[in-house]
This record gives sequence, structure tokens and C-alpha cells, in this order.
Amino acid sequence: MFQDILMKLGLPENLAGDISFLALFFLVSIAFGMFLGRFRLINVLINTYIALAILTVIPKDILDPVSLAAFFAFVTAIIVLTMIDSHLFDIHISGSGGSFFWRLFVMSFFEVGLIFSILISFLEKDSMLKLISSDIYNIFASPYARIFWMLAPLFVLFFINKKEGK
Repeated sequence: MFQDILMKLGLPENLAGDISFLALFFLVSIAFGMFLGRFRLINVLINTYIALAILTVIPKDILDPVSLAAFFAFVTAIIVLTMIDSHLFDIHISGSGGSFFWRLFVMSFFEVGLIFSILISFLEKDSMLKLISSDIYNIFASPYARIFWMLAPLFVLFFINKKEGK
């Protein structure tokens, strides 16, 4: 729908699609951070790394890493780990006021980017390129992008949780 509006404004179809996808990405990031809140956001990040680690050690003859089964196994692992870890971790984004929302949004943005990157990489490239442009695919699933999305939330978490100077 949003893509159609952008195309009516004269933007090429692939650019309108990219803008639509990025708008959806930002909306999901905001909703994700607001829905989970500061206490669960860090737990979901840790669970994302754990789920990915679990899936990477499963032999290929049991679970093909580029498949719909791997996609659903990853999502299921995150959900199950998030449901059972309420007492395992007591880590959260501290603070309040305007800086709290900024930190919550930034952390949410990079965490959703990591999850999108992992989910997109689980599906076949040809299938994904029917849904998204090659530019968006490269932003989330190219080898260097996957490294970026794996490390960025950790760096953000390091800087966000630093105690403010007095």
C-alpha cells in the first residue's frame, strides 16, 4: 500500500519498495522496543545469539541452514528461550526520561536488524529477491552485513549501559 503511494508520486518501483521496507523496519523496531520494554529487550538479544548458536551446530543432514525449517526453528527457539529465561537474566537498559526512550529505540533498532538479518539469511536468496530488492538483501544478508548486525547490538549495549559521568 505504502509502496503504491510512493510509486504514484513518481518513484521507481524498486526504490519505492526499498523505502517501504525500511519504513516497515523502523516501525517494527519502535513497536518491538515498546512492546518488550527495557527488561526483556536485552533478554531477547541474548536469546537471539543463543538460538543462532544452537542452529549453527545442528548438522546439515538434520536441518539445512538455508530452509524454511531453519527459519521456524530459529523463531521457535527465541520464543521458547524468552519464555523460560525470566529468572536467568536480570539485565536491563537503565535510566528514565528522554534519554531512556532514545536508548530503548537504538537498542531495539539494532536488535530487530540482527533478527531480520538472521531470518533473511535462513531463506533462499532467490526466494528473498522476489520479495525484497537486492539492495535491501545486501544490507541485511551479505557476509559483511551479517557481521555488522551480529556485532552492532553488542557495541550499542556496551555504550548504552555505561554509567553517566557525574
